[in-house]
Amino acid sequence: MILANSVVINGVKDVRLIQEEIDPKWTATNDCLIKSEVSLISAGTELSRVFGLKKGAVYPVRPGYCSVGKILEIGTELQAKGYDIGDRVLFNGPHSSMQFYDPMKSDGGVLFKLREETSSIEGSFLMMCWIAMNGILPADVKLGDTVAIMGMGTLGLILSIYYQQMGVEVIALEPVTHRAELAKAIGVPHVINCEPSEQSESVMELTDKKGVDIVVDATGLSESIETAIKIAGKDGQVILMGSPRTAYETNVTDSFNAIHTKMLTVIGAFNRRYPYEEQEGSRLSIHRSLKYIENLLINKTIDVDRFISHVIAPTEENLMEAYDGLMNKKNEYTGVIIDWSKKEELV
Repeated sequence: MILANSVVINGVKDVRLIQEEIDPKWTATNDCLIKSEVSLISAGTELSRVFGLKKGAVYPVRPGYCSVGKILEIGTELQAKGYDIGDRVLFNGPHSSMQFYDPMKSDGGVLFKLREETSSIEGSFLMMCWIAMNGILPADVKLGDTVAIMGMGTLGLILSIYYQQMGVEVIALEPVTHRAELAKAIGVPHVINCEPSEQSESVMELTDKKGVDIVVDATGLSESIETAIKIAGKDGQVILMGSPRTAYETNVTDSFNAIHTKMLTVIGAFNRRYPYEEQEGSRLSIHRSLKYIENLLINKTIDVDRFISHVIAPTEENLMEAYDGLMNKKNEYTGVIIDWSKKEELV
């Protein structure tokens, strides 16, 4: 038997690190046993569970989906697909020092072999970079377009890099000064650092009252989605990349009228639009995107050091401090990595 340590959210503000036994003898052909090296905390999904932001959430929850580790054992079907013992892989497994993983049964289906030159932290961050791709892949982007990105958290910052790579003029909207400064540091030409209630007027002034061609909401805040519809220009696109979770009361008629009269296209960009492997009829896939993004990480077009503020050992105290920091200290906490090698008993 092998002892594994796993993060479990038992309820609101109740985060535990539990120890459990894993039997390495199994017969499933599509499973692999992975020893984790690092995993990245999701500031969206995990915070919504830790702080009870998602109504109707069921507990306990095993959080996390951005893990990197080495394959120790492997089933025959996965071997036939080109994976082997010793491969260092990015996978959708939760925060745990050791686990069985079946990509066919996981929430995202990712099992991606990392290149030698990709660090484990970069590999874990690669998953968040993929999620940000959902803010650009479904858009009809043309040279000379103007794009407004609402929210300069991790996803918004990465997305702004993608759009700039395409030669698109980017406007960043962010009320938190530290995050607005990060946007400037990665070269965003127009950064509007003000409260949501003032953002619409600022964007319209910047665009000579025409609005923008594409708006991406990376906040998941319903108020921001209202603003996104306001600042979209005629025949524009509004892409909803963030997941709205908290209650919000408003009169929706103005928004619906704007969608109608400006002939806007509103696109839901949840992280399940594309298959992991390429399929007949569609060239877009998660695997293809991961290969492209890995190059951006290796050549430092996306510099992971700009996005990771803390690397922690897996203890209950550290985990809760990290969750609190990501929620309440946004000027200090931008990204948190759990380093499973920092605790000797996790061997």
